[in-house]
Amino acid sequence: MPARSSRSALPSRYSAIRNRTEPAPSSARCSEVFAVDTLLVGGEIVDGTGSQRRRCDVGLSGDRIAYIGLSDDVTARQTLDCRDMIVTPGLIDPHSHSDWSVLGNADAMSTIHQGVTTEVVGNCGVTYAPLSEHDVAGACASLRSMGYEGPVDWRSFPDLLTRVHSAGTAQNLMWFVGHTAIRAAAHGRAESAGIDEERERIRLLEEAMDAGAIGLSSGLEYGSGRFSRTEELAQLARVVGRRHGMYASHIRNRDHGLGAAVDEFFSIVNAAQVRAQLSHLNVRHNTGAQPGAWERAVEDVMKQRRSGTDVLADMTPYPHGIGLAAGLLPDWLADRPAAEAAALLNDPEIRQRVRQDSDRYWRFVHAGQWDRVRLGVSATHPHWQGLTFPEIACQQGQDEWDCLFDVLAAAGADLGGVQLMGELFTAEHVAEAVGHDHFLLGVDAFTTRHDGPLAARTRHPLFFYGHTHYLAHHVPAGTLSLEESVHKMTGMVAEHFGIRGRGRLVVGAHADVVVFDPAILDRTDTWKVPQGYADAARHVWVNGTPVVSDAVRTPHRPGRQLTQHN
Repeated sequence: MPARSSRSALPSRYSAIRNRTEPAPSSARCSEVFAVDTLLVGGEIVDGTGSQRRRCDVGLSGDRIAYIGLSDDVTARQTLDCRDMIVTPGLIDPHSHSDWSVLGNADAMSTIHQGVTTEVVGNCGVTYAPLSEHDVAGACASLRSMGYEGPVDWRSFPDLLTRVHSAGTAQNLMWFVGHTAIRAAAHGRAESAGIDEERERIRLLEEAMDAGAIGLSSGLEYGSGRFSRTEELAQLARVVGRRHGMYASHIRNRDHGLGAAVDEFFSIVNAAQVRAQLSHLNVRHNTGAQPGAWERAVEDVMKQRRSGTDVLADMTPYPHGIGLAAGLLPDWLADRPAAEAAALLNDPEIRQRVRQDSDRYWRFVHAGQWDRVRLGVSATHPHWQGLTFPEIACQQGQDEWDCLFDVLAAAGADLGGVQLMGELFTAEHVAEAVGHDHFLLGVDAFTTRHDGPLAARTRHPLFFYGHTHYLAHHVPAGTLSLEESVHKMTGMVAEHFGIRGRGRLVVGAHADVVVFDPAILDRTDTWKVPQGYADAARHVWVNGTPVVSDAVRTPHRPGRQLTQHN
């Protein structure tokens, strides 16, 4: 990354978009005259392939990249001076949960300001469709906590996609359909209509893929996904494989049972002959993983790729991460309907049993390490959000378990919507995964904003600086180079997920483009509660439309639904 500038104020070139008819300045000439809408001159491009950065001008016309090179013979309606800037493809998040918040934040404020132009959503098995009537109340409560005030009148996955994309989105979205959602909807419909549950799961999956879902995601540590059999997952994955889709999985265990969980993942992938993504392959610190377990898991990924399986893993930028509070509950309670399980948590005897039986998921909680856990999202206890459980317990004059039980009991049907933020990994483990050449770089969070209901629910830098943290922290630390980092957030993601015409700066590609100022990237490297949006992405285009100009969000929502066919 170029050396930090000594500039103390933003230079006038940030306002340098101007009308022009004269040729753009350059160091080389060519005989052909190009006319473009917008010309970015003077910057260094990091093109998304992993190649070394180079000085180039970039021309945008309509929704495409029309020109890359050095030429005096280019005319443009407007020109942007990008000297000392870095021009990259729009960042692509391979593991996002922005489908949870997009209806309440269609402007994608926190992510679009980081230069994220495409997000792969619907991960970890949890999507808001398909929905059975039994699940509507819980979905409604959860969506309200995410800032959405409209009706929850969809039931099918196609209808959810219509609701999201008809209103417009800032960023492009590529969707998985969630296995947990399919499982719950099929069960509800089987009970109410007397239909075959297994056939209904397949029908719902096919319906979602017909509507543009690229495949199936599973979350096997929480919700009803934790009760699914391997053969059930393999059967659905075969449906995905026949349609040339993908299977992504939050596997069953990432501590003492990591090896068996990875084995199950590959047994499903190989049985279905399906392309695959092993979601956030990491090991939570001090939760019983055997020495070398993560290294063996990564070696399994590498062996599978060498044998021809199209699989990669992904990692997050911080030692912190999001978790679902219901994942802490033992099977005998979590297997009940959410409202029933929540009501039972008012019983002192049930609470005592849960204390004894909850050694799963974030197992450090069972060991009493509550200082590693903050309340992330709770519609009923917003005043506790962002506090550690020892802080909450001190305020309430009771222990941490009872504070958690109070939150879960009050959640009722929205039990599954209560989220935690945990200190999960060591910094060394994060760096090792981030730098590995079989790992994509995601954030495992959702787009948020500084106003409305989302403001109090996302107080960690992960939501506002997670993507640029790779550039601001991991690149200077030597974990990987700037070119490698951009590649693992753009071209490598696009290639693996089959995102056509994106992820690289090349003539003819969709004009998802970012202009970064490397001199202020390190503003994103902070652990304080964010007060503003990331501002290193000075200019951002999605499909050729400016969505950020001079670090200010424009009113445009040019995002598209991306499928395997566009």
